[in-house]
Amino acid sequence: MKRFKLLFPLLLIAVSIVTSSCKKKCIIDGDDTLTGDYIEDAVLYPESGHLTPSMGGNYVINATHPYAERMFVNINGSGKVPVNYSNYTVLCYPIRAKCNAKYERTVTIDHTNQSVVYKIAVTQCDNCKEVYLTENYVLVPAFPSNYAVSYDVSFTDK
Repeated sequence: MKRFKLLFPLLLIAVSIVTSSCKKKCIIDGDDTLTGDYIEDAVLYPESGHLTPSMGGNYVINATHPYAERMFVNINGSGKVPVNYSNYTVLCYPIRAKCNAKYERTVTIDHTNQSVVYKIAVTQCDNCKEVYLTENYVLVPAFPSNYAVSYDVSFTDK
């Protein structure tokens, strides 16, 4: 009995040390954001997941894109319908980021300079080892096919 009285407090101390390890949990505040020139209240539905790896770097989906018929959209609860490419363009950019990540996306269409910039800032937890593919689809107003499209992607580890 004496041995139990002595071992029990030692066991509690050992359990508390093991369960309160020195690892800091990474917490990323805030939600994903999308700003700039995009269509609000639009939800894009690709025909299947992981389409972007097979796009060969062509991440501007318009009527002539090989995957144009694989994209569907719901705007303001209108129901899932094919994208109307006379009014809209779909931009995407695949990113592999760690499992706990926040995305800040901004689309800027500059008609004067005939350019489009899709900026994606990723904040991710450095201690998260799993990596996931995010395809970053966004519906934007249609723009001419001769516009130069560039991607500005940055990563911040927390």
